[in-house]
Amino acid sequence: MSSEQSQPFERDYIRLTERFKALSTFGQFLQGIHRAFLPVLGGHSLELGSLYEEVKALSGRLDEQPPERVAERIRALDAKLDTAAVELRTEEMTLSPSLTRRYFEKVRPADERIPFYLLRFYLSQSEVDENMLDKVDYLATVAAAGSPDPVAPAARSREEVRVLFDRLLGGATPAPVDDEVAPEIARAFDELASRIGETTEFADLAGEGRLEELRTLKRRAARGLAHPEILTAVVSCNLTARAVFRRLYEKEERALREASDRITELESRAGPMELEAEAAVRRFRESRSAVDSQAAEGTIRWRQLLDLQHSASAALKALGQGKPEPREQMGDVAEEEAPVREPEDSFWGPCFRRFLASVEDSQGENSKGPAELDFETWEREAAMRWITSEPLSKSENAVLSAAALRVKAESETGAARDCRGSEVPPELLAEARATLSHVSEIDQTFGELVGAPSAFSGARDDARHWMRTRLRLLHAASALWIELDRRI
Repeated sequence: MSSEQSQPFERDYIRLTERFKALSTFGQFLQGIHRAFLPVLGGHSLELGSLYEEVKALSGRLDEQPPERVAERIRALDAKLDTAAVELRTEEMTLSPSLTRRYFEKVRPADERIPFYLLRFYLSQSEVDENMLDKVDYLATVAAAGSPDPVAPAARSREEVRVLFDRLLGGATPAPVDDEVAPEIARAFDELASRIGETTEFADLAGEGRLEELRTLKRRAARGLAHPEILTAVVSCNLTARAVFRRLYEKEERALREASDRITELESRAGPMELEAEAAVRRFRESRSAVDSQAAEGTIRWRQLLDLQHSASAALKALGQGKPEPREQMGDVAEEEAPVREPEDSFWGPCFRRFLASVEDSQGENSKGPAELDFETWEREAAMRWITSEPLSKSENAVLSAAALRVKAESETGAARDCRGSEVPPELLAEARATLSHVSEIDQTFGELVGAPSAFSGARDDARHWMRTRLRLLHAASALWIELDRRI
């Protein structure tokens, strides 16, 4: 084969070598997660040694064999790499995004090529889900910062980050967002980064929804993550938010220390406390301990800090003989708190009231009702704990929310079905869409619960219960979506 004939095959060889590096890095990454967090499950070890030898051997055959034979070998290797990628992706899909973050923050690998090749693996996938978007978002930020340390300043300029992502995405399938639209999307992230950078109070950063706005914007621009200009703008906004969060956290921590000292002082002078005050103080202590634990690892989450603020305020009010704030639930196994759902909330209030009424109605020995009253034992237990004002763990809160959302979804599916040939009323359509919009939030919480180490430390029944409630919610949401799609 002449040198001119072999040039395209040399490019193929480089491409195959890069694909193999991404697969190998990803396989080692999955094994590392299992060793660090999921030793009970073990994890699947994909044998890539023979595949490596085949890729390596191709180099010596580019000039020795006829072009058609080389092309055939390249196609065969691509097929084998595709099969290996599917196996790795199938295993990876069971792992929550929090495990990726925790692995990097715990192990902190020094080799900067690791996040690069993990991103290359993810960005080569044809099918994308929300969890994968979260993982790409995190890994791209690590790659841009040059360090998994959440408190480390960015080590690269924006220009250097753009060069990095150009190289990462070079030769990849063309992004679904064209070059004319990309600058507009990137500008939206830059404008949000500017607003975040101007924030001076933590309450404004979290309370006014700027962090949630960033998350929502990333979801809307999900397809654009395969475009280097958009990906650069996304991680630049992430790094700005991270730096502002750290600055405001340090300021807020001083105020929280003062509140903690005040609570301790009031507690020592209060003597025997009423049960309500005792519960508020205990909740504050637990929340304080959780934040301190995460601060030691450098992994504070904004919901955790908000929870600590609320619990400190509730404890101070309770010790001052004022009414405490509405009861909220603390997380007990996952790092990031589940969103607080208040009885007065315009969405969750009616949702919970319907569910709790259904539970109470179904408590009789001979009571029989529609499918929505077919509650699991652990769902009933969580509901009764809420009714009797007992504190709920994060898992119980997730179960309660999922069951309530399922009841709402099943009811709305039935109502939409009853419309028969007529259009779905706008009010029902709006309620159903609100239901569907909350499903991913609850599903993500369950993913974090199942991915937490404590879920595999012997409480296998708990993990099974969570999965059953989770799947029943997804089934109800799917039925609702299909019914609406049929009638819209």
